[in-house]
Amino acid sequence: MYTNHEIGKILDRASNIDDFLYIQIELLENVEGYLKQFTSDYFNFIGEFCMKSVPILIEKVADQMDKLASFHFMTMLFYDFEKFYKNGGAIYFKNSVASIEEKLRKAVNTD
Repeated sequence: MYTNHEIGKILDRASNIDDFLYIQIELLENVEGYLKQFTSDYFNFIGEFCMKSVPILIEKVADQMDKLASFHFMTMLFYDFEKFYKNGGAIYFKNSVASIEEKLRKAVNTD
């Protein structure tokens, strides 16, 4: 698990869709552990940070729409974290990540 400082560095240095997907997947897969360190507001902050990156990433990943769709979906999970966590719990995030990882694996195998 990463500290707040380490997550901030990863987000600041993220320069491509894979960098963003990596940290989003890490946080959502281990949401229960991270909730011991951070409040839900921190997850909302990450959602807002990622949302601001969408216009830049759209230009960079025009040929990787599966990745962009996955990034956007996970960004929405962060953006409205409390609602999703309240209604689905940690298992919802883990299932969402598993589904996205499967989708991304299939996309890589068909390229």
